[in-house]
Amino acid sequence: MDFSTLLGEAGLSPEEVAICLHKPGDPVTRQALVVMAEERPDLFEAFQSTHPAIQEATVRGRRYFASFVMTAPAELTFIGLYERHELARCTTEGLLADRVFCEMLMLADGHREGLRPNVERISGRIRFEMVPTPAFRSLSKRLVVADPGGRNYVRLADTTPLEIVEVKRVAKLIPPMPSWDALTLTKAELATLPREWAIRLAEWRGIYLIVDEADGARYVGAAYGDENLLGRWRTHVAGDTGVTRKLQKRDTGGFRFSVLELVSPAAAIKDVTAREQNWISRLHSREFGLNA
Repeated sequence: MDFSTLLGEAGLSPEEVAICLHKPGDPVTRQALVVMAEERPDLFEAFQSTHPAIQEATVRGRRYFASFVMTAPAELTFIGLYERHELARCTTEGLLADRVFCEMLMLADGHREGLRPNVERISGRIRFEMVPTPAFRSLSKRLVVADPGGRNYVRLADTTPLEIVEVKRVAKLIPPMPSWDALTLTKAELATLPREWAIRLAEWRGIYLIVDEADGARYVGAAYGDENLLGRWRTHVAGDTGVTRKLQKRDTGGFRFSVLELVSPAAAIKDVTAREQNWISRLHSREFGLNA
């Protein structure tokens, strides 16, 4: 069974429906979209409210808009069916004044271009309002279809076969957090962290490693206190350059974080810092790395 058959059974003509397959090539943008669809529908709807010229023409030609996001290789999950309404053409000033739209842009593409270049690229496009319909609401975040391939992300429902792979029991897009010894995060990925993952990191104390992907240089640190690993990692990437003496000379955009060792939340600070010094010694990150 495919999605167009499902539309027909619900009394909707596939000829009235545009299909949007959100599957950006950039993995950070892809993660950001999943997080927005799960936790911030206002940002997700802002993301799909404008489209480049070819895709814009397809959206304008159809009454309905069926939205999917890539949640696994070669699979997309249904978010909702919307009724499409045209608003007005975007202006640079109008977009910059739209707080929600700007927040969305910084999450989705800010790690690559920054805010203003994105706004200027979008200026002039038609802004659409996508109004959620009751149709298939029970299938939101549950219906999974096979990726039909191809680069164009806006298609016609009547000519695009979307094979239904499964209907999940639980409506959930965010995958489980990896175990601590399998987790690695970049600055951009920290900015789009799922809420559940952030809560876990805020609970974890530990010894961590930063690798500057520009040249492989390493820094070992210890996380304890307010928000533990989450708080410490976010402090490291709060600015364009790092926060310690040697890291201050480096662009935080190249930082990748991982956990070397978890420690007990009840551990004394002197014991945590002793473990930190042990790792610094074993990894020689003072002689050959970024520890001062």
